Amino acid sequence: MVTAAPTDHMLRAEIVARLAEQQWTDFGEQNVNVVNGIANLWGLVGSPSERKALTSLVEGVPGVTEVRDEMIPGYQ
Repeated sequence: MVTAAPTDHMLRAEIVARLAEQQWTDFGEQNVNVVNGIANLWGLVGSPSERKALTSLVEGVPGVTEVRDEMIPGYQ
């Protein structure tokens, strides 16, 4: 049985669901889009470590082929 690849809409929904489960970030769903399997993340984040963790979280979503990081760590 061949399984269809997830659509961009499905990938975005999975990313948003995973983000909602995280207590350590308030990164919003408005800062995520997916086009042709490529997840784009942008906006301010709290720190460089949060930026790295968010990128890793999205890279772990099956079907995401690339993560484009346009996030900016906030000033401490």
